[in-house]
Amino acid sequence: MSRDAEAGRRSADMARRVAGPATTAEAHALFAAGAAAVVGVAVALAAFAERRPALSGDNGVGDVAAIVAGAAALVSFPVAYRRSYAAPERRWLAERPLWRRLLGLVALSFAHAAIAFMVTWASFQIFQRAFTGLTLDAFAASLLTAVAGGLAGYSSHQSGSRMDSYALSNLLATFLAAGVLTSMVTTNRTDWWEVNFSVLGAADYGVSLTFNATLVTAGAVITLLAEYMTRDLKSLDLYRRRARSPLGPTHERPLLASLVLLGVLLAGAGLIPVDVFMPLHNTLATAMTAVYTFLVLRAPAWLPGLGRTFYAAGYVMLGAAVLSVLIWWPLAYYNMTAMELVVAGVILSWLVLFTRNVAAAVEDSRVSDPNPASD
Repeated sequence: MSRDAEAGRRSADMARRVAGPATTAEAHALFAAGAAAVVGVAVALAAFAERRPALSGDNGVGDVAAIVAGAAALVSFPVAYRRSYAAPERRWLAERPLWRRLLGLVALSFAHAAIAFMVTWASFQIFQRAFTGLTLDAFAASLLTAVAGGLAGYSSHQSGSRMDSYALSNLLATFLAAGVLTSMVTTNRTDWWEVNFSVLGAADYGVSLTFNATLVTAGAVITLLAEYMTRDLKSLDLYRRRARSPLGPTHERPLLASLVLLGVLLAGAGLIPVDVFMPLHNTLATAMTAVYTFLVLRAPAWLPGLGRTFYAAGYVMLGAAVLSVLIWWPLAYYNMTAMELVVAGVILSWLVLFTRNVAAAVEDSRVSDPNPASD
């Protein structure tokens, strides 16, 4: 072997050793983006052959780009998420029962695909309003489709390779908001808000599949969030024991059972729409509010040390939810839809704050850990 060949081999070996998990994840994400962009160009050239599509509507660029972006996310995320099991801090994901691994993988993949589809579709709707009357040739349309697919492939791969409880809570909020807003603006009944929030899941309102699938998937994501929180709370207890913290232990079982119950109730509300069996649907929705109330009231005892600000914020948010119910009934200031939107927003916001505060407490405890080598 020549000196140049030997030097090249050593350089390649050194590059492989230097490239850590984060660098490797970036390289894989760029590859996913490139593959999605190439597929997007091919699909768009075939879809727009011999016509000039508008940015949105009537099988326009936005419709095709949204499908490409959703497909890119649907493929890119599970590949990255499954590959992340090899990381030491994520090996517990591979140790779960098969059905829980599959449920989490399917729910998260669908959530990423739905977000990519809805964001892309809505973006082209906005651009069409900004550029009224604009049409594109097949080449320009294919370039825009490639960009949408590349962005979806890259961001979904990055999310899959770095998923944790912090990111999962943000994903949950984004997915629920995007799904519900899409249901609101695409329903064929513009008077839906005069009835109640749940009628978006009724078959004759035209968006039942979107709305109910959003609730079911979000419920599955919440149960997965409980698994991530289990790891966070165990780590928090471990760090506190090492530091001989005066704070008491976390009571993770009732906390996590409540989170799982919240997810099951939300999924149940999606599986049993209001037009299928209204009493049970309403019971599930009411039970969700009760579980949330119980979580807020018991959080200081079950999870000490998160800070007075978080506990106070929880009480304020709970008070806002109660006030919104009283304004609806008996004061009749606004209708049931407004009340449901306020309560749903409060519950979702508290869940995100709860997850972020636990993650922050774990990080603070990890930094001050007197024996980090034994993690």
